[in-house]
Amino acid sequence: MLLIMGTQIHNIDYRIKGAIEHKQDAIEVHFIMAVLVFVLLLARATWSKKFLAKAYKPIFKSVYHQRFVYFIHALMYLVLLSLMISGLLMINNYEHSLHILNILSFSQNTTEQAMFNFANNIHLYLEDAIYALIAIHFFGVVYSKK
Repeated sequence: MLLIMGTQIHNIDYRIKGAIEHKQDAIEVHFIMAVLVFVLLLARATWSKKFLAKAYKPIFKSVYHQRFVYFIHALMYLVLLSLMISGLLMINNYEHSLHILNILSFSQNTTEQAMFNFANNIHLYLEDAIYALIAIHFFGVVYSKK
């Protein structure tokens, strides 16, 4: 999702549709993918709690290991949800009106540039945080499979 947003904004010639329409298309795709990530998070949490057999649940080496794993997982969920909230704040305070699949409309009324800038800074920080958490998660999986 992160790579598509950057590619769509920076590598596609915006003069084909115009700068505003070009950004609208990129934001629309990014929003749709964020909704899909949200649905996957809900499905993953539900599946893990309700349908995953005990035999397939992780076995922890110690109580500290279990707490660390739960902490990292909670942080990953929190950061992903926070990314979605900061993204909503950004599109609700964007300088142009935005339409998602001609169903949802954002930025119709007066917008606050300060709120957009704040949400954008938080969004970029959280993007870096999710990369770090993914790396920690990857190395944790490798470690636990030893």
